[in-house]
Amino acid sequence: MSPGDFIPLFEEMNLSYKVDRYVIQEVTQGLCGRIDKGEKLVPVSINLSRADFQMMDPLTELNQAIHNFRQAGYEVWMDDFGSGYSFLNYLKNFEFDEIKLDMIFMKDFDEASKKILTACVKMAKDLGIHTLAEGVETKQKLDFLQSIGCERIQGFYYSKPLPTGEFAKLVAEKGIEIENWQQSKFYQCVGLVDLASDKPTCLALDDGSHFRLLYVNEEFQKEVKRAPAVFKQIVNEWNKPESEIAKRLQAFAKKVDQGEASYFDFKQTEQYLRLSAQQIARHENYQMLLINASDITVQYLK
Repeated sequence: MSPGDFIPLFEEMNLSYKVDRYVIQEVTQGLCGRIDKGEKLVPVSINLSRADFQMMDPLTELNQAIHNFRQAGYEVWMDDFGSGYSFLNYLKNFEFDEIKLDMIFMKDFDEASKKILTACVKMAKDLGIHTLAEGVETKQKLDFLQSIGCERIQGFYYSKPLPTGEFAKLVAEKGIEIENWQQSKFYQCVGLVDLASDKPTCLALDDGSHFRLLYVNEEFQKEVKRAPAVFKQIVNEWNKPESEIAKRLQAFAKKVDQGEASYFDFKQTEQYLRLSAQQIARHENYQMLLINASDITVQYLK
């Protein structure tokens, strides 16, 4: 049974707070059980009904309640952004850590929806708010959301909703690594970077010896004048320890990490390229680099 079939009835009878209390108890008991077993924790989000806050003055008491949650270490997300009660002025009046883009945009996945989603993600990043898209069911939708910088997805593409035990089994079977708190903060910093840019842009994870490209836009590939398949071969060459270009790139990455350099010129076949890099996050031996590419062949041919 879908929550939409019974939650409205509880809200109408002013009993939704009892459901919320029960869910909180079940979630906290489950998390405590994992702690007792020495298992890694997977963050769990809890929906609080809007009816729980109806007796509050939104600009004073509700704002203070949200502030108290965040001060206590909880993240506060806005559900179903783009429909129903999630108005734009809520983003102005309240402090949210993340917005969940309503699944209606995935159901009607046309050009208008794509433009709205792109604008919503960009706006959220400008406000320092993270994004999650609901109702993602196909790789086409996943690829689009990745291209505009949406950080998280929720939907049948990965799995239908599962009981706790089955979820834990799925994670183990697929070999999914559970992030610790420090890793999560690392990727949250990365998630606020606006990738919907017309500049040749890529995100590269540097572990001190290898580069892993997590995101490359079409403009970047065009700038290096290579098709995607050939571009991957070039990246593989960059990661060969014995190659001269790999040694120079690693030396450049270390200088970026130390704040001593911001760009790097090199020749690739018949083309001269300039890579401009900025460190956007760091954790242990890892740094995330935001890299822009420029074709500077003309400068060298003068």
